[in-house]
Amino acid sequence: MKPVLKTLSLAALVLACSQASATDLRMLTSYTATSAYTREVAERYIDMVESASQGELSFNLSGPDVVPPFEQLEPVSAGVFDVLYTHGAYHTNTTGVGAAMDSVPVDPARTRESGLWDFIDGQYNELGIKLLAIVPLGSSGFQYVLKEPIDGAPSLEGRRLRGSPSYSSVTQGLGGTPVLMASGDVYSALDRNVIDGAAWGLNGVKDLGWDEVAGYFTKPTFGQTYTYLLMNLNRFQQLPEAEQTALLEQGKALETEIVPVLDQLASEEWAALEELGMQETHFAAEDAERLDELMTEGIWQLGMEKSPEAVTRMREIAEQNGMTP
Repeated sequence: MKPVLKTLSLAALVLACSQASATDLRMLTSYTATSAYTREVAERYIDMVESASQGELSFNLSGPDVVPPFEQLEPVSAGVFDVLYTHGAYHTNTTGVGAAMDSVPVDPARTRESGLWDFIDGQYNELGIKLLAIVPLGSSGFQYVLKEPIDGAPSLEGRRLRGSPSYSSVTQGLGGTPVLMASGDVYSALDRNVIDGAAWGLNGVKDLGWDEVAGYFTKPTFGQTYTYLLMNLNRFQQLPEAEQTALLEQGKALETEIVPVLDQLASEEWAALEELGMQETHFAAEDAERLDELMTEGIWQLGMEKSPEAVTRMREIAEQNGMTP
């Protein structure tokens, strides 16, 4: 019996040492736990990194109920949290660089080859942040969810529409009024008629339950949008090289593999929303022609208002490398 007890004790000791040496990262997401973006992007990245690091890296994920989306960059920069999954529009008060990327068509390989990825990384480094990945949310970006259908031009005239700063140019350009609001507040605002609709990406309307309080989603879709995986720079630099490599390599892999996944999910979601009673409503023809231009120019201008020198350089890199619409 004694040898058996000794063997079990040694195994337990090895397990305890392994657990003690593992790196646990405190991670924030700007999206709710039920959101498609948390599930399909943030949690997918967690699984990829944990697998690639063979369990040496693990994550403790918290959402916007802990820190609101518009306030999340600061605690990551300060080291209160280690990793952040977010959209650049949530921290335009600090930098316009992240949001400005929404002006660049989706091509993850060219984003890196052109030097644009490294430039954005350098800008975040100045804020105490390490860029891990620029994650496109599919090959197209945006839609609106509306309580009432579009019935003429301007297509959004007189409507109060939830959005982040990214959407303001389109909302205002088509006659609407932007209302700055986190996604978690949209359901009740629609239900109480505080807003008439919400600008959003192409995934997650069903997860958020907006089909229960709005009857329409818009076509055509427009623009493109990116989310970010960011990390406290000091925390990143303190990690062993193998763990740094796992974080960066899996971020690069995610940038490419997520596009067809989210495109397929968007198609499946529209079908599901129609089964739940939602219908397509179409922008007036003259407005549909302007959607991408309104979005792109509006995003560049938003970025330049917040970070003029950096975003001007971003646009130069994009134009020099054929990365403009």
